Amino acid sequence: MIFGGINLNKIDLSILKFVSMAHATVHTFELSIPIFVVIWLSEFDTTPAIIGLIVTVGYGLFGLGSLPSGILADHISSKKLILLCLLGMATSFYILSMSHSLFSIAFALFVWGAAASIYHPTGLSLISRKVESIGTIYAYHGIAGNIGTAFGPLATILLLVFFDWRYVAAILATLSLFVAIASSQIKIEDTFSGNSDTQYILSNNALRKTSSNIKFLLAGVFLLIFILVVSYGFYYRSILTFLPVVLSLLKTDPISILGFSFETSNYFYAGILTIGALGQYVAGKISDRFRPESPLLLGYFTLGALSLFFLPAVQSGIMLFALFGMALGFFLFFIQPLQATLISLHTPEETRGLSFGITFTGVYGIGAIGGAVAGGLLTYFSPLFLFVTLALVMLFASCLLYVIKKSLSFNSPN
Repeated sequence: MIFGGINLNKIDLSILKFVSMAHATVHTFELSIPIFVVIWLSEFDTTPAIIGLIVTVGYGLFGLGSLPSGILADHISSKKLILLCLLGMATSFYILSMSHSLFSIAFALFVWGAAASIYHPTGLSLISRKVESIGTIYAYHGIAGNIGTAFGPLATILLLVFFDWRYVAAILATLSLFVAIASSQIKIEDTFSGNSDTQYILSNNALRKTSSNIKFLLAGVFLLIFILVVSYGFYYRSILTFLPVVLSLLKTDPISILGFSFETSNYFYAGILTIGALGQYVAGKISDRFRPESPLLLGYFTLGALSLFFLPAVQSGIMLFALFGMALGFFLFFIQPLQATLISLHTPEETRGLSFGITFTGVYGIGAIGGAVAGGLLTYFSPLFLFVTLALVMLFASCLLYVIKKSLSFNSPN
């Protein structure tokens, strides 16, 4: 079947539909949280530093849970794991809808992070094992994620016009429940590379093999790639968690429609995330034709440059900000298919779930520290200090990728 200009067989198309629905849902939840952050700051009379720590609980587990999820993805049905992810996220936001304290919010986000952590190592390893045009499929998969990334905050913003934030959380939870039901009807080839027996997975032999595989992966260039994706994860989480707060610096008036007031800056936030779908698509096409190292280097360097000038652009007016906002959204997500392709190129297929588990532990787990750091910088310093810090992080990533690129070129037999 022709899909988006590529010929997909029935199995590939089913896998793409299945993972795309789940991926969009994961990021719908992930990027709805920063919209709630603005409300929580006011309702609970707290500081960005405290909220940053609370959000880091959920976002941190979103990443740290990727390692055990990646191990399971090498042994257990991908479909079962992803359905568990969707049901777990629904449960977490139902808990959030009943929260009346920062402690209960932290607990709800903890449950969300544990459930959401299942998705990326499971979904990406499934794609990497079964499709031929990996870069292109990663791109379409990434675009689905960006639809969720844009839909999450936009839907949350619109619903908050009419409902209390707790009702909005319940509505999002119900959405995940419906997606789980619909996804369960899609037939996919349930593939995994290892022994699926529960006793084996928990046995000493399996644990020793997993430990050996981790040591093998981290003994080579994969260790540098891991540090690279941690840097990106720190940047990603820092800038997205408090971007709605920074955008409130825009000199714009709320829009009034039928007696309802709409905060303009929130729609710029959703627009920035929507542009990311184009970045995903372009990067995926590039990945199918070229090695990912050079395009990645361009992406990291550009994000660093944008960080230095983003705040002045926000303060200079709508036109200049629109250009910088579109560029930020494009390159922030341009990175992701290229990183996934880089990981696929430098890891063995039989440990692909583990490999993605390790890297997403870095991106979303260790990288989640970025939310707490960003909150602290905004509380005790200024937005300018935050963006300079982010520029330095991307400069480090650019230099590290240059070292990786040279190392791979030096070790190539060609």
